[in-house]
Amino acid sequence: MSTTPQFTLYTHVGPNPWKVVIILEELGLSYCTVSVDTSSGDHKKPPYTTLNPNGRMPTLVDHANGNFVIWESGAIILYLVEKYDTEKKLSFEKFESNAIAKQYLMFQMSGQGPYFGIVFYPSALGSAWLTIG
Repeated sequence: MSTTPQFTLYTHVGPNPWKVVIILEELGLSYCTVSVDTSSGDHKKPPYTTLNPNGRMPTLVDHANGNFVIWESGAIILYLVEKYDTEKKLSFEKFESNAIAKQYLMFQMSGQGPYFGIVFYPSALGSAWLTIG
């Protein structure tokens, strides 16, 4: 007897979907993944852009919440933790502690993450690498 996963995670080869996978696993939430072929541009056209008009990865569909769709790894992480971390595995009782955790999430998303992307995927920058590097 198979059960339908609560979530569908649209993913590709890259670091951002893994952030969401870690949260799903830590919270013990059921999910399936759908690999989107970014090399052929499938992420920039329907049906993917009907879920995520930004055309980037990852995107999460919460089937238990009326097929609620959310995209961008940081937003997905906040959604999952705030909605489903009832046992406080990844969040805190104290408001200030949650604020500090969000501070580090924002640091990773806007500071550390992009620089790691430059190091591990320099070809994605093309000629822009010359001005940054």
